[in-house]
Amino acid sequence: MTATPAQGPRPATADDEPRAAPGESAVTANRYWLRLLGGIVAILLGGAAFAWPEATVQVIAVLFGLNLIVSGFVRAAFSLFQSTYPVMHRVLGVVFGVLTGLLGILCLRNLTGSLVVLTIVVAVGWLLDGLAQIMLVIGGPAEERGGARFAIGLVAVIGAVTILAWPKIGFGVFVFIGATVLVFVGIGAVIIAIAGMRAHRT
Repeated sequence: MTATPAQGPRPATADDEPRAAPGESAVTANRYWLRLLGGIVAILLGGAAFAWPEATVQVIAVLFGLNLIVSGFVRAAFSLFQSTYPVMHRVLGVVFGVLTGLLGILCLRNLTGSLVVLTIVVAVGWLLDGLAQIMLVIGGPAEERGGARFAIGLVAVIGAVTILAWPKIGFGVFVFIGATVLVFVGIGAVIIAIAGMRAHRT
């Protein structure tokens, strides 16, 4: 009898790669859809603020308030169901997201039309949302640590600090800064979401 030569280890193939569980894959897909939704809303609201020069304080409060509500509660949902993030980052993401959404509701209830109240509320909301974004980028998985994601959070923080540090900011300047932040953040979120969806399908 001829001895059968011992076979070496079989080369690794694509079939040996670990595959995400169906539930985890669905959560990832939903994450990208949530991000896409938030980005589109931000672009539409920022564009409306740019295109509405006669807008009053109450109108801008509704536009910016809606953005805070959507971005805040989307952030909270994103953090709650994303199991790949550390628990502490998820908890802080949920807390910051809910607080941002509540500040958006407060904007909608700014019935007095006070510009001072509106600027403070909006700025604090952007600050919380931007810090939450930066925190999730730093503590998240490798695919969530891109420079574009960090830039989105940084822009929100810079816009918030600029408004808070300018106590006598005029209404027109406030609207311009706010609309710019919304459009920039929205475009960034849409690009990231679409890129993530394409990568997820491959």
